[in-house]
Amino acid sequence: MTSTLAALLSSLRFSLLRPARALAEAAAGRRHLGVLRAPLGLTALAGACALSVLLSHQPAEKAGQGAFLVLILCCAGVGLLGPRIVGPAARLVSALVGRLGPSARLAMLNVRSQPRRFSAAVVPLVLVVGFGLTKIALHTTAEHRTGSPGSPGEVWLDYAGTALYAGFAAIAAANTLCMISFERRRDIALLRVIGTQTRQIRAMAAWEAVVVAGTALLLGAAIALGTLAPILDTAFGSPVPYVPWTVLAGIARARCCSPCRPPDCRYVR
Repeated sequence: MTSTLAALLSSLRFSLLRPARALAEAAAGRRHLGVLRAPLGLTALAGACALSVLLSHQPAEKAGQGAFLVLILCCAGVGLLGPRIVGPAARLVSALVGRLGPSARLAMLNVRSQPRRFSAAVVPLVLVVGFGLTKIALHTTAEHRTGSPGSPGEVWLDYAGTALYAGFAAIAAANTLCMISFERRRDIALLRVIGTQTRQIRAMAAWEAVVVAGTALLLGAAIALGTLAPILDTAFGSPVPYVPWTVLAGIARARCCSPCRPPDCRYVR
């Protein structure tokens, strides 16, 4: 239903544009956010920050009830602002990746030059990292501080739901990266003409996925910390969560490996 509505609104907007402008935007994307999108995104993030501060002064039970709204507002803000947030975060991640060879540098330039397109792959992963870290950190911090993470049934449901959500987000991100690469088939063909090997093109696609996953981890962790801070501060006296390094390594590995397999598309064969 949501996808159908989004497609309808998108097609309606393009139908009102002049043909030349509609074709240009369809090929390169819009340069600026919409008139309502940017203010709504900033409002959502500002509301999340204000609510997080407010909840930090409430009892633990009320803070826990309101924290989910902080998570929703943060995710909505990131989704609405999209390229404006993903672009700078991707620059930070790609600055490190770009030092690891020519394929990595080319991937870095691709992500920096097309933040709007790559944000479509980053946003689903940001949501699942923020949601998953929040759920996991609540249980691991409670177990670390009190010795009990909660009832086994509740913990299992939280982890199982998070795993399913992560799977769907990984599929969405991988499909988006494949579509981005398909749209650049002429650029890929040019690289092949000038002597670029298939393995180098596949390496570039893999590095692009690394940048996308790293950006999602960076933004998702910030969302999770903002969501957890009021709950943990009122419950345990410290806003800093406790997450074992093995859990963090597992999350990072899952996010990096799930979309990192280069899409098996015809243009890279």
